[in-house]
Amino acid sequence: MNRIGESNKKLRMNNGVFKGANVFMSRNLVPPEQFDTLHDALKLNGAQVFLCCDPSRNSPNDYHIISAPNHDKFEDLKAKGCNLLGPHCVLTCAKERRPLPNQGFTCCLAMDGVKVIASGFDIDEKVEIGKLVAGMGGVLQVRSSADISFVIVKNVLAAKYKLALNDLKKPIVTKDWVYQCWKEHRVVPQESYKVLPFTGLRICVSRIRAVERKEMEKLILQNGGKYSAELTRKCTHLVCDISSTQFYGKNNIFLHCLILSM
Repeated sequence: MNRIGESNKKLRMNNGVFKGANVFMSRNLVPPEQFDTLHDALKLNGAQVFLCCDPSRNSPNDYHIISAPNHDKFEDLKAKGCNLLGPHCVLTCAKERRPLPNQGFTCCLAMDGVKVIASGFDIDEKVEIGKLVAGMGGVLQVRSSADISFVIVKNVLAAKYKLALNDLKKPIVTKDWVYQCWKEHRVVPQESYKVLPFTGLRICVSRIRAVERKEMEKLILQNGGKYSAELTRKCTHLVCDISSTQFYGKNNIFLHCLILSM
């Protein structure tokens, strides 16, 4: 490299967006095919690079690159309060000339600026969704608002499903969409992950002619529901003719009845 080239390289390093960052990068924690690319991106943007793993270094300016949260060292580093970065996050920051994020663990920036709400899940499921969203640079909000980007629901019985459908007018997706975004390090198209109208419903069709019942079964399955040949307490909805409502009412079967006028 000539003197001009060396001078330009030093200038980039001195004025780099990562200046002041101490980055620990061990070959045991980083995919070998990405190691050289990461090393160059860090150095050219002014970071101080240490080719080792040192869990004792956990100040706000210390960063540790790790391939994935299922790595053996992940929980140890996390427990010691280290800032953890995924390779995709580092490369994106270098490309877009932005500082390294300081929020525990950032896998990538696929959801940077994205706000989501989740509804219908138990606490553990919601915590897991929150970790994935935050790990991609997004935000899982507790309350709905006009600036929400996506609504993640377990099924159409979720409390915020109707709100999202009728008022927010935002894309409504399953949690599988979040996992796919995580896997691909990008916001993937929602079409394959949209919540269908009968998702989470178990529908029984009773006292309807066989031909019509078969057609209803097909429609129920096509729209994400489950068809039940027998009426049980697991059923959420019953489709029946109007003459059957007295029978089901007398037998204390409490569920949504879709009455057909025959």
